[in-house]
Amino acid sequence: MEVIRFNVLRNAIYHTARRRQFEWWNRFFNFIVVALGAAAIADLTTSLGISQMAIGAAVAIVGTLQLVMDFGGSARTHQTLQRDYHQLLAEIEEAETPDDAKRRQWDGKMIRIAGDEPPVLRALDAKAYNDAIDATEDGGFDRSERLHIGLWPTLLGSFLQFNGTDFKKVSEIEAAAVERKRGRIVQPAE
Repeated sequence: MEVIRFNVLRNAIYHTARRRQFEWWNRFFNFIVVALGAAAIADLTTSLGISQMAIGAAVAIVGTLQLVMDFGGSARTHQTLQRDYHQLLAEIEEAETPDDAKRRQWDGKMIRIAGDEPPVLRALDAKAYNDAIDATEDGGFDRSERLHIGLWPTLLGSFLQFNGTDFKKVSEIEAAAVERKRGRIVQPAE
């Protein structure tokens, strides 16, 4: 049951983060379109030596990005997925003594919800995995089971897929370091 609960929680955390990110981008681009279109900004930019044509082009580009990228629509998609995962998580929490049939039913619901997901950004999913481990300390998940997320995935994880990237567990990295250290020990000559 803990694995199902963990995966549902991880997915809910992931979609919460994606929703918030898209809401931010939506507000930011709306602000830019409105601000660049304002007469006061036009006067200010003219005094700074920026032509009206450049401002018009910027408004057109930002407005087009806003329409094409549909940040608001993406935020709503992730909001729906977040809600669905939280509803499933609540159902799991409410069960006192679930049997195997109930666990299979939850697995099936989780798979159906996942079927509606847009492609997952793996670095953000790895972060959601770590956040779920932090949120379930009583669930038997040790902090050494967290995934190591490097600098580039941390910085670019909201924009790039990072398909094929192997996010190793901290425990795996620590075990490999111990093995490398053991390999460097010089054996005494006989």
